[in-house]
Amino acid sequence: MKNASLLLLAAGLFLGAAEFQELPQKYEFSHAKSACKNLGAEWRVPEIWELFALKGETQKYGSDKRYWSATELLEERELNIHTSSDESYIKKGEAKAFAFYLQDGDITPTPLFVKAHLLCTDTPKIEQSYSHLQQTKDGVKDTLNNLLWASLPKGNERLSYEKANMACETSDYLGRSWRLPTLDELYSIVDYTKVKPSVDSELFERMASRYYWTQSEFSRSDAYVVGFSIGSVATVSKESETFYRCVSEIE
Repeated sequence: MKNASLLLLAAGLFLGAAEFQELPQKYEFSHAKSACKNLGAEWRVPEIWELFALKGETQKYGSDKRYWSATELLEERELNIHTSSDESYIKKGEAKAFAFYLQDGDITPTPLFVKAHLLCTDTPKIEQSYSHLQQTKDGVKDTLNNLLWASLPKGNERLSYEKANMACETSDYLGRSWRLPTLDELYSIVDYTKVKPSVDSELFERMASRYYWTQSEFSRSDAYVVGFSIGSVATVSKESETFYRCVSEIE
């Protein structure tokens, strides 16, 4: 298993020196930036990929919380958003941004009028970067994390979690050992400057604008998926059928 800090660096998600301060109340998105600025000129709302590295840190920040990011959704779409605290309908043309659920690591587009918690940071923003990814005849090589992403065959099928795991582990492609990527590995190729798919489609050809399995489990019955329509993260039943892409570790 690769070092988590390397996986974050792979997408320019550098958080090693980040300082976060939580504000004591909830904010609508329109007030979030000014609330952080009240801490000082250098303070800002983190981007969604910066918040993602905090998943699971409930002891420090508390559980069952949703935090605003500064990352706005590039695509217009109608959405039904349902959480334990609210149910909202985003009409086409209404602005929305990505919110992050600390407890389970979910990333969802959220209407700007929703009130969410707020973490501020004074760390200079590091943009996403993919210079370490190289197209080869065998697939995409990740020179930072020493991974090879297998080329997708035409007509890549949807499988359940167990069948997707088996499909990767029994693959004889290039005579290598293959597996499903971890959540951090799969999320590291998301590109928020693109939608449908939210990935460099010249590198990662044939990626559908749909969910893809990770090997990372949320519970005995659910596992994490990354959505390559807009760059969302969710948990779904392992019985669900969705797409997958295999990785191989480079020695």
